[in-house]
Amino acid sequence: MGAIQHDVKLRRILRGEDRWDVGSPSDQATSYFLREMLDEVVTRIRRENPALTRPVDLLISMSGFSPLTTILAYELIRPTRLLVIYSVQADASIDFIGKHVVGGGRLRYQDFMHRPVQPTDPQGVYREVKDVLARYDTPDGRKLSAIIDITGGKKVMSAAAALAAWQLNLDLCYIDGEYDPEFRRVVPGDERPLLLANPTALFGEQEMAAALETFRSGAFDSAHAQYHDLCEQIAEPTRARFMRSVSALYRAWCDLDLSRLQECIKAVDVAQQAAERELTHQTSKTIADQLDFLRELTTEPPNPAALLVCFFVLGKHYRKIGRQDFAALLFYRTIEGCLARHLELTSPGFACKNPDYSLLGSLDTVASSYQRALQATGGRPSSELPSSISLIQSATLLYSLGDRFAAKAKLNTPSAIANLRDLADIRNNSVLAHGYRTITPEQSERLRGRAEHLLSIFWQLHGTDTDVRALCGRLQFISNDR
Repeated sequence: MGAIQHDVKLRRILRGEDRWDVGSPSDQATSYFLREMLDEVVTRIRRENPALTRPVDLLISMSGFSPLTTILAYELIRPTRLLVIYSVQADASIDFIGKHVVGGGRLRYQDFMHRPVQPTDPQGVYREVKDVLARYDTPDGRKLSAIIDITGGKKVMSAAAALAAWQLNLDLCYIDGEYDPEFRRVVPGDERPLLLANPTALFGEQEMAAALETFRSGAFDSAHAQYHDLCEQIAEPTRARFMRSVSALYRAWCDLDLSRLQECIKAVDVAQQAAERELTHQTSKTIADQLDFLRELTTEPPNPAALLVCFFVLGKHYRKIGRQDFAALLFYRTIEGCLARHLELTSPGFACKNPDYSLLGSLDTVASSYQRALQATGGRPSSELPSSISLIQSATLLYSLGDRFAAKAKLNTPSAIANLRDLADIRNNSVLAHGYRTITPEQSERLRGRAEHLLSIFWQLHGTDTDVRALCGRLQFISNDR
């Protein structure tokens, strides 16, 4: 008999115009569907939905007066256990369900469970679901795979079941299709199952919030992994893809992995364009400014002035997340770089790593001025000019030369050089440098203040007309995903 003939026969039975079995017309119609139509419907649906073939340990089905949705869900999913949660007024449907699912190569009696609830008590549904999940384990010790079918039952029951899925991280099933008012259910044969990841995973708001907290903590490796998983799970992954690319960019930036920056810049550029409608103007502007800036670090060699800004921005980032030792190192690099780079720019060809002091003037004059400066500032006496120039040595050299940078930065007195030496000692005694001490927030703030001041002076002399403090502010890492 074809599908159309089955439909005609089913309607005649339901209307009392034909008989099939004992009981009311509704009971007879249900029996007819189960015996004559169910196998064909299930075979077709499973053939069209490969996802239905994955193993499921437990199906939790909401059931009302009609047992058909639960039976159909069972046949489509074929779990090893079944829990039916039904309204107390619809207990007759349990007999239909039990007769079908128990025995005959289907479920054992102990694997078929049914629990009555008050339809208006959403907590009752949650308690029953949680209780069953707590009592059953899988034979191999893996996590129990469970699906909640919310098709049948009262609307309040289905809503409570969806909330239970959200709380307990379970997947959802709903049998959709064209509703037939005569049957008071989906037209027989038109059933279409919808398998939904649990609501949390589907929309991902809680996971997105958790990933954002990881991102804000500066754990960009972990944030990248979390956003990567979300890209594969949620229905609308545009924001997750954007944040995944930004996490990778910030990770490379923090690692000063300049070789990876170019690839990361391209990925963020693409992801930002795709997510443009979901991003605030401020986030879009910050990311655009950061990409423009980071492109200057991908040149060969990198722009030295951009590197100094990079050190300072990263120092502020590490200070913000409480990594004071890393912050101190980066602020130290900023101070050191400003002094050394000024020396090199003032005397073309001069290099602090391998200095040719004749480029600064008469060797005798430079040497004697440097010796006098060492004595005045409390430095260790030396009969020779240094073979490579450290932070304090560069400051002392600039002081001895009467340089304009030293004057503007107020490094033109013995006490100023001594104060700078104290700051250098803070970094040198750090566990990440040459000592065993931990940098305190107060110490890193002192280094930050001096680094910002010297960077500003350097920028006045050698930078663009951009306000470098404002530039560093614009380059601070974003703290939201919109």
